[in-house]
Amino acid sequence: MTIDGRQDSDSETEARTGPIAQSDLKNAGRRRFGKSGMAASGVLATLASGPVLGDVLQCKSPSGSLSGGHSTHGPAPVCNGGRSPGYWKNAAANQWPIAPTKPFKTIFTTTNGSPYHTASLLTVLDPDFDNAPLGRHIVAAYLNAISTPSLTPFLSGQQVVAMWNEILASGFYTPTAGVKWPATAAPGQPSVVAYLTSTMT
Repeated sequence: MTIDGRQDSDSETEARTGPIAQSDLKNAGRRRFGKSGMAASGVLATLASGPVLGDVLQCKSPSGSLSGGHSTHGPAPVCNGGRSPGYWKNAAANQWPIAPTKPFKTIFTTTNGSPYHTASLLTVLDPDFDNAPLGRHIVAAYLNAISTPSLTPFLSGQQVVAMWNEILASGFYTPTAGVKWPATAAPGQPSVVAYLTSTMT
């Protein structure tokens, strides 16, 4: 079985499947595929051809990333991808579009008592600052957006601030009506961090 581009050993597969024999799993899968006919093969082909959020460089707004590349409005923006949190953390101050020491709270909403309330942008980029990756990715995405020229012309600084503020207020971000992204999620699942990571090289 292949997961995340690596081949699992039989013992790893057995650990996940329990006492069910691997041949039973293969035969059950063949029966399901055979029963579903040609309709399933079209669905499988479609699933196989579309990138999973975070697997490839996304040069689209949050809502645009949901369309699977099927709708466009005007020419596609030039996109080489934004920089990662690690890049910005280690970049010299003269490479930043604003001062690294700028307080996080002057751009993003924070609450009293929150570590973000007294932190600088550079401090938030430090993995030791907070175990959750959202703050690091939000700062990197903001810096990418406000760079001249923008490293992510499809994502503005205002949109990045709105993502943070909505997550702070409600616990999720709504890229489009009816869709809610948590700050983080399991690999392969949509989330704000997965989206932002997909915009960075």
